[in-house]
Amino acid sequence: MLRDIRKNKVFNRRAMILGIGQTALSGILVFRLGYLQIWRHDDYKSQSDSNRIKPVINPAGRGTVFDRYGLPLTRNESNFRLLLYLDRKTNANKAIEQICEIIGVNQETKNLFFAKLKNAKRKSVISLIDNLGWDDLARIETNFHKLPGVSIESGIIRKYPYPTETAHFLGYVSLPAEKEIEENEQNLFMHPDFRIGKFGIEKTFDTALRGKYGVKYVEVNVHEVPLRTLSIKQSQEGSRINLTIDFALQKYVTERIRDLVSSVVVMDVKTGEILSYASSPTFDPNNFVEGVSRDYWKQLNEDIRKPLNNKPISALYPPGSTFKLMVALSALESGYNPASRVYCNGKYQLGKRTFHCWEEKGHGSLDLVGAIMHSCNTYFYTLANQFGHEKFTEMAKRFGFGEKFDISLYGAKAGMVPSEEWKQKVFNQPWVKGDTLNTAIGQGNVLSTPLQLAVVASRIANGGVPIKPYLVRNSNIFKQFDALKNEPIVDRKFLKLIQEGMRRVVNEPGGTAYGKKINAQGFEMAGKTGTSQVISKREKEMSKFESENNANHAIFIGFAPVHEPKYAISVVVEHGKSGSMAAAPIAKDVLMEAQGLNKILKNQKT
Repeated sequence: MLRDIRKNKVFNRRAMILGIGQTALSGILVFRLGYLQIWRHDDYKSQSDSNRIKPVINPAGRGTVFDRYGLPLTRNESNFRLLLYLDRKTNANKAIEQICEIIGVNQETKNLFFAKLKNAKRKSVISLIDNLGWDDLARIETNFHKLPGVSIESGIIRKYPYPTETAHFLGYVSLPAEKEIEENEQNLFMHPDFRIGKFGIEKTFDTALRGKYGVKYVEVNVHEVPLRTLSIKQSQEGSRINLTIDFALQKYVTERIRDLVSSVVVMDVKTGEILSYASSPTFDPNNFVEGVSRDYWKQLNEDIRKPLNNKPISALYPPGSTFKLMVALSALESGYNPASRVYCNGKYQLGKRTFHCWEEKGHGSLDLVGAIMHSCNTYFYTLANQFGHEKFTEMAKRFGFGEKFDISLYGAKAGMVPSEEWKQKVFNQPWVKGDTLNTAIGQGNVLSTPLQLAVVASRIANGGVPIKPYLVRNSNIFKQFDALKNEPIVDRKFLKLIQEGMRRVVNEPGGTAYGKKINAQGFEMAGKTGTSQVISKREKEMSKFESENNANHAIFIGFAPVHEPKYAISVVVEHGKSGSMAAAPIAKDVLMEAQGLNKILKNQKT
């Protein structure tokens, strides 16, 4: 009995101790739960939400680029993208294999998918297809359960509705390179919708065109694949840009030179606005937006016509006989009498060396205006030898030769106006009189761009006002002519003689471009032809035949209408052989279109 009592006491004591322990543990647990759910509720809710809810940067639509009349030259289109989220739980290689099998892609596209995966590096998500078609979208949706880490999301994509007409000045956007991602700390660069300006206006104004990105908060699953959108902070579309381009004229010019290796620049002679900026052959910027294919890139780079070359600002050509106008102006400024006559017998003797005129029989006796009209080499050899190269090269710089013009495009070149110092530095040779004569007719080492030639034509046409060219419209464009008109770069009476010579080039029998004149009163054009040597005459004589690739480039600069100039033009046709044969007819057609003459004639016929 006593033993039972002792046993009960021990049991009760132990039960009490156990009960106290259980109560203490329960208290601690309750306290801990209360602490976590009440005092630390906000902290753990935030951590939970951070695992469940992900902020996703939402790039803004790029700003629209318009022509001078408000026609949109770019647009942003909605699309569906096929995204692959990369994490430890996703077998990316297997997912790509399954996707390729489901939608049935060719080997080239499959290789492109794996290339994107290989180049992803720092990215957490890649876009396999940026513009998913409805059939492929349906196939993916049907097999969604087999594709962990795969998501279909809506997005925006940049499109160029007039690719061939606008490629060289609009440029294009494309995926940022890995180096660009590393150099930029913004996660924005890693978003599959994000594109960066790579060329043209898209590159120059890239930051302004991007706008301000928004943020989208999405609920994700364990694979961090979005399930639904919870809230959105709206993005703000990029700035709009208005260009000086007249698209109707640009379209006409592009079609006119479509089959040529050529460039055309049309300017307003008073504002400096570039109305047409064409380079042929061209390319399709839409092929770069989603990442250019190897085949297309290879095709562009192996094309000997160089379609990626932005010819108006970066192609360099000897200006040929158009440079003679600088010799004439410098001689007039030095006191030369324009009525003085020079006899041309087809050649000019300088010491033991003979310099030839393009007209082997010679032009006979000519005054200054007649020399411009006939483009007589002998006449300008005589002036150059009399007054020296320093004067006409300095005059050339006043009119825009050798100047790199900023028209909001990367890649512009300054060309070359040679000098004694330059030749000594580059060739370690002194300047000789033969250099003076070669430079005087726009050959030798003098080089210019088509844009420079258009500026020269504009400054001649507007009375010597040193306007600068513009591609993006702003209020300063309309102020520069009035601000500068009282400070001409050369006496206007000298320019009157040059303008008259250019008028005769086109409109008088014997002019080097006669027969290409505009036969409508009040719409006539004036101009100057040029032939840009690819290889020297001596080299041609040494070779057994002249290939097309060695044929001279054809050049024409001009303006219209003659009596009240409004439009200036430069035309360069590579290997076109002569300015009168290849370039002047293009200038005639384009200036007729620019003045609205083609429409007038069409209406008269109907």
